[in-house]
Amino acid sequence: LCKRAGRAKMLPFQFLSAARMNPQWESVIEEAMLASLAGMEKLKGKTVFLVDVSGSLGGSLSAKSQLNRLDGAAALAMLLREVCENVSIYTFESSTHIVPDRRGFALRDAIGRPRGGTDLGNAVTRANKDVPDADRLIIFTDEQSQSAVGRSTAKKSYIMNVADYKAGVGYDKGYVHISGFS
Repeated sequence: LCKRAGRAKMLPFQFLSAARMNPQWESVIEEAMLASLAGMEKLKGKTVFLVDVSGSLGGSLSAKSQLNRLDGAAALAMLLREVCENVSIYTFESSTHIVPDRRGFALRDAIGRPRGGTDLGNAVTRANKDVPDADRLIIFTDEQSQSAVGRSTAKKSYIMNVADYKAGVGYDKGYVHISGFS
């Protein structure tokens, strides 16, 4: 199974869905997921992830999905965690929290469940303070925020939208937007 997973064209959230439907096989599914990422070239340098865990991330990923937006954000974080050379991961809602160094489904578990408001501005400020020389900042969010989003000190900054909202944040702050996940 793991050898074939390396050649599979599965999206990261499909591994989460498979594990949720078959919890007795989670360790095998995780092994296959990690094997599918093993041969990928690493992104050099320092990467910071900000994972939105606000209440709105509890919304459905799509009309036919059994996964929520946070599942999509966690799946993307799990995937990119494996291809980044040096990564710092934070969750944010009304406050910002560092996530312990985890891989695979343990990272998903450390990210937690949807809760609270959305203070993306504070999260960016914390990332700038903690890792001022980051090569890249990647924000996994539904692009809803109660605060203004400031500029990142990272060389490149990305906002990955895991929802289907049309209006977003950070468009005038130098962020590259990746939308349409749902």
